[in-house]
Amino acid sequence: MSAERPSAVLAAESLARSGAVGAAVAACYEALAVSGRSAHVHALLAHLMLEGDFYDEAIAEATTAIEADPDCAPAYLALGLAYDRRGGMWDQSVLVWHELAEVVPDLVTAHVQLGEAFAAAAFEDEALESWKRALELDPKEPRATYNLAIASLKREGMALALPLFRQAGELDPSQDELFFSLLGVGEPSPEPIDPARVKPTREARLGAAGLALRGEDLFTAAELVRLALDELPDDPEALALAAYAYLKQEAANEAMACALRALSLDATLATALYSLGVVYARRTGLNRHAARVFLALAKRAPDRALVHVLLAESLLGLQRYEQAGRAYRLAVRLDPACVRARFGLAASYLTAGRHAEAQWEIRRAAHYDTKRQGLFFSLYDRWVAGGEAS
Repeated sequence: MSAERPSAVLAAESLARSGAVGAAVAACYEALAVSGRSAHVHALLAHLMLEGDFYDEAIAEATTAIEADPDCAPAYLALGLAYDRRGGMWDQSVLVWHELAEVVPDLVTAHVQLGEAFAAAAFEDEALESWKRALELDPKEPRATYNLAIASLKREGMALALPLFRQAGELDPSQDELFFSLLGVGEPSPEPIDPARVKPTREARLGAAGLALRGEDLFTAAELVRLALDELPDDPEALALAAYAYLKQEAANEAMACALRALSLDATLATALYSLGVVYARRTGLNRHAARVFLALAKRAPDRALVHVLLAESLLGLQRYEQAGRAYRLAVRLDPACVRARFGLAASYLTAGRHAEAQWEIRRAAHYDTKRQGLFFSLYDRWVAGGEAS
């Protein structure tokens, strides 16, 4: 691999990164005319063809890039994703993801995708090993846990699979994002919050407490909430913040008490409904209570996809699979990129014996998850840097 890329290749890279697919494809062909066969350009073309859902063309371009440089990790990624999305090529998928895991051994997604390819090819034991390997590399990898939940559902039923679905959901940062969206809190300040410097007003203290919670500064948040409750012990919003802080510390009883008190003061407070629903969901045998709370939350925040996911998970626990499926489908309509909703919908399809539709949802989850990570250019930059260092 050449250490320096011609200017035509750099121009194609820039357009590809900007998302200008048509212009980037044209620039790639111009670069090929100037520089001849180039692993860089063919890898970029594979990615661009994949973005346009031209799977056969993506396969051809990625294969050419790998022939030019067998260590071209981004081309393996594009090739594996193209095989997966095209469907019916699981033997090839297994080989490609295995190769990518060899080229980049610490790439968690390679092991997750390898497991999904094994599962689609009916190699269940090998799939489990791949997902377990992914969790060894990153114990907080939600997609590997979602897949383990699906495998558990197939083998052992919903009762044992549901805790894994919830565990995966709690590993996914989108659940915390839901709380802060309901709270109306923006991004936390990079500077630590000093409670002594916060204005001594209720609004300022609660706002600062929310920012501290988002920055995972539980100590500062607790101090600010305490100051607010000292002045007004029956402040429902302060109690809801306290409930969330207890929830993050695994203090379920305290979280439940604060949330219930907040709801006794304001029965429609979304942040308190969230914390109480999560506490109920974590407790064995309380799915019925969780479903009622999340249903109330869904009425308060009908445009939040994850609210409907939380409701659906509780309905799964109650074996109300048809209702759960409706809630998951609503979540997918609101946010097609919600990986948690896609896996949940796959689970609801499996309970009805609709295996092909379940597999399609898992593939869509993989599509949105890898796209969210921006994995192609991360691997591309790493590959280029490795070539320039050699």
